[in-house]
Order: sequence, then structure tokens, then C-alpha cells
Amino acid sequence: MNNTAYIPVDILILTWGFIGFLTSAGILFSIIYHRQQFPINAPTLLICNSFCSIILPCIILLNMYAYKLYGSLHSNISFDNWWCYGRAYLLHVGLCLLYHSFLLQAFFRFLRVVLFRYKQLQTFRFIYRLAISQWLIDFLLIIPILILREFQYISQNYYCQILFTNIRGLVFATFIVFNVSMTGIGSIYFYIIYYTKKTNGQLPLQNRQRANQRDLVVLRRIIILVGILLTLGLPSILLWLSYLITGYLYPFIYDCQWLSYALSLSVLPTTMIYSTPQLREFLANRFRRNRRIQPTVIIHEYGVT
Repeated sequence: MNNTAYIPVDILILTWGFIGFLTSAGILFSIIYHRQQFPINAPTLLICNSFCSIILPCIILLNMYAYKLYGSLHSNISFDNWWCYGRAYLLHVGLCLLYHSFLLQAFFRFLRVVLFRYKQLQTFRFIYRLAISQWLIDFLLIIPILILREFQYISQNYYCQILFTNIRGLVFATFIVFNVSMTGIGSIYFYIIYYTKKTNGQLPLQNRQRANQRDLVVLRRIIILVGILLTLGLPSILLWLSYLITGYLYPFIYDCQWLSYALSLSVLPTTMIYSTPQLREFLANRFRRNRRIQPTVIIHEYGVT
């Protein structure tokens, strides 16, 4: 099939990627600009970390499909260069950052519920160091994929990525990106459930019990967000399983993969707003304040005769 047939898909991916970038950057700017009304504490820092984790893959995905759209419109061109492989590396780093940012949020809930007596583990400085460490670790985790040359150039798509025929590269990337985060979040969630049921009758303060329940609700919403991300990637997973069974690789499987990924990036910022009550209330107040009609004062000047 001619590459120009996929131009509508390319434009759709670019549109969704731009929506995800614009929404995340707008929310992040609003939080920072109005930090007096929405203080930058440890939970807010984790929220900002998640939005930053959305912005990076949005930028890389926009760049990748801008090259693909240009290649589809101009035949006999190749982008098989160092930036192609660097872009694939950064895109997978972005995937790591996105899922692991939710793992970091879950770990913070673990500190608040289970290790609540250790206040130094819940300070802004400690969580800031954890967020910086998460970014450094995620950049390092994807380096072996780059060194082992698991990224390959797809001439008909004009970009580099791990091929669906490369089982070793897919298993390694899937383990780093998805398995670590999902296993960690699930383990923390079930342990907190066990812990709250075990200690509810032992905790002397009802405020602590209510705080534990609130953290459990937030953690449940984090699992829902990660579940939405995995669900939107289901079509490409089904096509890959079809390849394993039949041996036939559908030509649009890679575009389907990034189409679902772009859709996830576009809806995730809005979903995060509705799953975070403090952020939802803050943005709603800002929106109502901006739309409030200011009264007009008319000053009449009278001449003195």
C-alpha cells in the first residue's frame, strides 16, 4: 500500500499528540504560576512529575510523525541517521517515565500509610530527590536497548523502533516499562489494603484512619489510570498475538501502536484532573474566576458653572 494512504492516520497522531502536550503544559504552567493558591508540596510535586512525563513523549512523538508525514509526501528519502535511533531511545524513556511516575505516586502513598511515623520520608525534599532519581534511572534503563541495537529503522515508516519480530527486544522493553510498574503498583495497593484492614482497630486516631482511606482511594484511581493506558494499547497487542499465531505481520501494526499511544497521551491529562480532587477543584475555581463578569464603573463628570 502507498504510504500516502496512511497520511490521515499520521495527522490524527500528530493532532492527539499536540492535544496531550498542550493540555499537560497548560496545567503544569497553571500550577506553577498560581503556586500561592495551589502550594507546591510533596503530592503536588508528584502530580507535576506525571505531567512532565507526558510532555516528553508528546514532543518526541510529534517530531517522529512530522518526519514520517514529510517522508510520505516525498518519496525516495531516508531518515536512517543517529537522530532516528536517539528519538526511539527518548520515546521509550518517555514510556518509562510515564508509568514509573505512577509507581512513584503509589510509593508515596505507601510511605504515608505504612511508614507514616517517619515524617522525613514524606517531606518535599525527599520526594524531590526520588523524582530526580526516577528520571536518571529511567534514562539509564533504556541504554542497554540502544547499545544492543534493538532499535531498527523501518524504511516504509521513516522512523526507528523495536520491531514486532524482535521478541528479545520486545520482552526486555515490556519488562522494564510495564511489568516493573504494574507489579510495583499492584503489590503496594494490595499491601495497603491488608495493612488498613489489619490496623483500623488499632490506630488510636480516627483522623489517621480517614487519611489511610483517602490514600487508598487515590491509589485505586492510579490503578485505573494505568489500566486505561494498557487498555488503549490493546489493539496493537492483539495484532502482535495474531502475528505470533499466524506468522503474518499486518503492515499498519506500528501505526496502530502509536495511534493508541497518542490517544492515551491526549486523554490522560484530563483523566488525571478528574481523578485528583484538589487539582480539579483548583482548576475549576480558576476557570470560574476567569469567567466572572467584572462590573463596569461609569464615572460621570460634571462641569462647574
